[in-house]
Amino acid sequence: MDFDLTRSENDETLLSDINLIKTGENIQVLIPFAKAYLGMFYVIDSELAEKEKVKLLANEELADAIFSGFLASIDLNNLPSVEEIGHAAAKKDEYAEGYVVLAGLDLLAQQSLASIKQVNQELLEKAVAFHFSNTSAHHDIWFDNLLAEDKDIIKSALRKYWVAMLNNNATFLPGRDLILGNNPDIEIIQYSVLSLLENWQRCKAKTLLQLLQLAFKYCDTSELLTVCKKILAKDETLNEKTRLYWLATAYLLSPDQYYAHLSDYVGRVKLKTMPLLDFVTLIMKNNSNANLYLKIKTVTQLIRMIAPIFPPQHHVYGTLGQLDINSKNVMLMFYYLASSDEKEIVKEIKSLRKARVMKIYSDVIDNLLSLQMRKNNNESFTFPDFDTYIEELMNSNCLHGRSNKFDLR
Repeated sequence: MDFDLTRSENDETLLSDINLIKTGENIQVLIPFAKAYLGMFYVIDSELAEKEKVKLLANEELADAIFSGFLASIDLNNLPSVEEIGHAAAKKDEYAEGYVVLAGLDLLAQQSLASIKQVNQELLEKAVAFHFSNTSAHHDIWFDNLLAEDKDIIKSALRKYWVAMLNNNATFLPGRDLILGNNPDIEIIQYSVLSLLENWQRCKAKTLLQLLQLAFKYCDTSELLTVCKKILAKDETLNEKTRLYWLATAYLLSPDQYYAHLSDYVGRVKLKTMPLLDFVTLIMKNNSNANLYLKIKTVTQLIRMIAPIFPPQHHVYGTLGQLDINSKNVMLMFYYLASSDEKEIVKEIKSLRKARVMKIYSDVIDNLLSLQMRKNNNESFTFPDFDTYIEELMNSNCLHGRSNKFDLR
């Protein structure tokens, strides 16, 4: 690229409009210079400082006017809203003036990070949306500053931006790593996860499972139940697995209200019972960190619904000589009963023993009663951890495999 020629052409064309460029009013002219500033032109050396990249394309006077225009864009009133930016992103489109705003905020942040706090909140929310929609290789230091010191702006912007995208049937959300990544932001999760659950109609089962886990852990259960009711009231967008996850969530939150719905839906179908088992045990494993308390009656209902489909197995689905993963997950529910201190625990265990479908687990149920008696009658008794519990059951031959008519061959 002949930078001398390009610079002279820009000078000739744009110097007459220099006042409109300084004020940011001619924002369309500023867009290519903003892209150059942000390092989006591969013909410009990426090692150059941001301002030097612009000066390759404009003389000193014009370049100074362009920098003033970048800063002036921060005060413009006619920029698209966060929702409009989200709508465009859902259609894989963008508002190119966003690059100018990003360049302006970067200039301001380089002058003083403290000055970012003086910028109008509405503009900063739009800038957050531009940060995710108008992508470049440039690192937005002002965004890091907001994330560390003024997260409320990011939280508000992201929720508006994501909901706008979801309302336009987006399947991928820029910035989702702030919730679903390896190092998620708890405040953003707490603020946004319920709105994502309520509006993400085409959410894949794997992603829905992640979001529901986070909701159980960080959200008010009554608010989550309200979202469940809304989704289940218009469940035509759900597939078999996502419908199961929503029903299971509603059941865990309100067992009396949703037991019949879940039981009827799952029936004795192994292809439905298996993901239900995985879902329930996942929530139970994280229960110590969740806002949910599972009553013993709820767990016994789940055992009666799930356990008969998975008789104790040592190797059918797992590694030869080890307890099958499905059986191990079933045993987690039994262990929950064994370790419970609820007054009704013995009554609930005995109710399991009376159920005809639970006959294949009669030895496990007897062991439950024995553990309860030892725990209550022997002060020196040390309750086993889960792995020790499983090992003792296997050594006592309580988990010998048996087939039943529901077992897949």
